Amino acid sequence: MRRLPVNTVPTWLASGHNRTPLILLHGMGSTASVWLPQLDAFGPSRQVIAWTMPGYGQSPLLPALSWSNLAAALANMLDTLSINKAHILGHSIGGMVAQEFYHHFPCRVASLILSSTSAGFGSTDPEWKETFLRQRTEPLSQFDSFSQAAPVLLDQFLGPRTSPAMRNLATLSARAIERERYIDYMRLLVTFDRKTELGNITVPTLLLAGELDDQAPPKGMQRMANRLPNARLHQFQQTKHMANLESPDTFNRVVTDFLASICTSTCRSAA
Repeated sequence: MRRLPVNTVPTWLASGHNRTPLILLHGMGSTASVWLPQLDAFGPSRQVIAWTMPGYGQSPLLPALSWSNLAAALANMLDTLSINKAHILGHSIGGMVAQEFYHHFPCRVASLILSSTSAGFGSTDPEWKETFLRQRTEPLSQFDSFSQAAPVLLDQFLGPRTSPAMRNLATLSARAIERERYIDYMRLLVTFDRKTELGNITVPTLLLAGELDDQAPPKGMQRMANRLPNARLHQFQQTKHMANLESPDTFNRVVTDFLASICTSTCRSAA
């Protein structure tokens, strides 16, 4: 796989003890700052990097936006930080990037944590895809910027129990997104399909689903879990699409327990 000359760097970094690093990949309507509750929780115990996808915030555009190029850009960032292997936590489209990264660089992945995502987006019918894109992009035309549209869009993704502080964080995180880049990623989103490769993912995998999420419904994530050789599923109650903000304490505990179980299993095997 060709390495791209893209200087993609982390926007946020927390450096804790010498454990396998944790990489956080945000969703399409967020930037790296959406992971602040996780950086605060995990940073004291391990190196944690929240990646900003190319074209978002200060991360430069890719020469061509594609799944393989996103995986290569992520690999470049890890090389820059001298990270050979990491736990990869991807949310929504970030979960798709995580799967793509594993497809190209399986030896660099210690585990996968896939939050509110899927292995293939929606229908393969071209007409359905065009309808979906039109429904998602046309409402943006009534706003001068994506920043103005963000509070309205977030109502679809955040449940009623989300605290005002976390809702404000979600809104602030979206301010660094240009409308054109959001649309570019939306068009890429509908092309993702790694369903046939799910059985090849052998690392420990945690799937995280929101009970009320209609973007990545729990039933779909359960089907993913059933096809993965080494997976478990956790469902957050009364939660929509952004559990890391809607229920940050529970989200952090579930991820912490999962990572601890991997360490325990590895230590037992070594013994």
